[in-house]
Amino acid sequence: MTHISFSRVYTFSAAHRLHSAAFGEQENKLIYDKCNNLYGHGHDYHLEITVTGEPDKESGMIIPLQELDCKAEAVLKTLQYRHLDKEVAYFNSRPSTGENIIQYLWQELEREIGQTLLYHLKLWETNNNYFEMGKE
Repeated sequence: MTHISFSRVYTFSAAHRLHSAAFGEQENKLIYDKCNNLYGHGHDYHLEITVTGEPDKESGMIIPLQELDCKAEAVLKTLQYRHLDKEVAYFNSRPSTGENIIQYLWQELEREIGQTLLYHLKLWETNNNYFEMGKE
């Protein structure tokens, strides 16, 4: 079975502190190391969004670029220039790890783009670390 997908990359900047209320101070320092800095630290994230589906017969596109851009930007503005742990309610009850950030992004993008179109996300936190989430 063949499918067509389209990917587009977006960027946003955010700060966070890797810290879990489930652990004491020493255990947090042991698990998260320098990323447990009391004042937090920031990243310039790159998010690759992949959609899949049948191209529209008239436009030849799965989704118009402007529509995808608007939907992605609506979600990313909730994170842009924010301290995730202090300003985004989703992270009040969970650590702001890359794994949890990509789950947040999937949840929010699925609402915007739709379950049938959203196919895969890849979140680059650093040049060496990235996280992926998608449909099987």
